[in-house]
Amino acid sequence: MEQLRWHDLHQAQGAQFFKELDIEIPKNYGDPLKEYQAVREHAALSDLSYQGKFIISGPDAQTFLQGLISNDLLSATNEKGIYATLLTAKGKTVSDFYLFPLPEGYLMEVERGNAEKTKDHLMRFRLRSKVEISVPSWGKLLIAGPSSASLIEKTLGLPLPDMSEQSFFEKEVDGERFICIKRTVTGETDFHLYYPTEKMGHLWQQFFSEGKALHLHPLGYDALEILRIEAGKPRYGMELNEEVIPVEAGIQDEVISYSKGCFPGQEVVARIKTYGHVNRLLSGLALEGKVVPVNGSEVFQGDKKVGWVTSAGHSPFIGKVVAMGYVRRELANPGTEIRVKVDDETEVLGKVVSLPFYQKTA
Repeated sequence: MEQLRWHDLHQAQGAQFFKELDIEIPKNYGDPLKEYQAVREHAALSDLSYQGKFIISGPDAQTFLQGLISNDLLSATNEKGIYATLLTAKGKTVSDFYLFPLPEGYLMEVERGNAEKTKDHLMRFRLRSKVEISVPSWGKLLIAGPSSASLIEKTLGLPLPDMSEQSFFEKEVDGERFICIKRTVTGETDFHLYYPTEKMGHLWQQFFSEGKALHLHPLGYDALEILRIEAGKPRYGMELNEEVIPVEAGIQDEVISYSKGCFPGQEVVARIKTYGHVNRLLSGLALEGKVVPVNGSEVFQGDKKVGWVTSAGHSPFIGKVVAMGYVRRELANPGTEIRVKVDDETEVLGKVVSLPFYQKTA
C-alpha cells in the first residue's frame, strides 16, 4: 500500500492511519474533536500531498481548456484561479476542479479519486492540440483556521498580501518555489501550500516549531471531513458524480459561465437557467439521535422516498448529527420534516436545513 512521503512524521505525532483509495493517510491524531476545535479557534495543519494535481501546459493549453470547461478560463488571472467542471453532453458532472494560471501552465487541483478519470477525459479531446498533462513533484499542506495567516507569516517570515478567495501568489522560500493559494474547505481562512515534495517534511516541522504559541494541531481526515460538511462543500465521489448536474449541487454560480460560449453540456445548463428547474437539490439535514447514516442512505417523507444522504457526521457546531443529501426540490425548504433509513432496522428523524451549517462571522 502506498504511504505519504512523510508517514513517519505523522506517526510520531500520534497519527492513526486508514486506507483512502490506494494510499494510507492519517485518519486522526488521537482526538478528532481537538483537531476540529483547533481549526475553529486557532489553526491546524493537514498533509494533503495525496490529493490530485496536474500541470496542463503547452501552446494550446488555454484554448484547449476554454473549449471544454464550464467556467471562463479567461477570468483566471496571474493572481486568481477559478472553480470549474467538465460536463457530459447532458450536463452531468464528469469532474470538478480548481485551475490556477502559473508561468508554465495551469495548476489543476482535483479530488484524488477522480484525478486519472479527469486526465483521461481531457486526453480524449486533445486530438491535435499541443497540450501536455504532467504531475508536479510538489507536496501540499493545508493550513486552516483563524490564525493560519499569522502562522504562515511567522514561520516563513513572509508577509501575506491581501488575498481574496481563490487568489494565490508565488515566492521563493529557502531557495525553493513556494505557492500559496487561499481557498476554504472548512469555512475558515484556509491556505493550500505547495512546496517540493522532498522538502515538505522540513516545512511541516517548521510550522510545528513556530506554531506552539498559536496552538497549532495536526489535522486528520475525520475532523477535516466534518469541517467540510459543516461548510457545505460538495466533494466528488460523495455529492458530485456523473449523475449530478451542477445546478442540483448548488454550485452553478461558482462553476458555470453563461456568457463564455460553447462547451460540452452548455445547452443543458443554459436551458435550465432560462426555462426550467431541476427536480432535486443538495440540502442540509439535521438529524435526531447519534446514529450517523452512510452515503446512499435513503431519505423519506411518509412512505415516499424523496432523496438520499451523501455525507454525514456529528457536528460539534450544531451539537447533533448533520448530513448533506439530495431531496426533491419541492421539499428542499428549511423545516421540512424527513426521516432517514439507515438500515433495515434503523431510521432517524430529521429536518431539512439551509447550507452551509457553519459560516464564519466577520
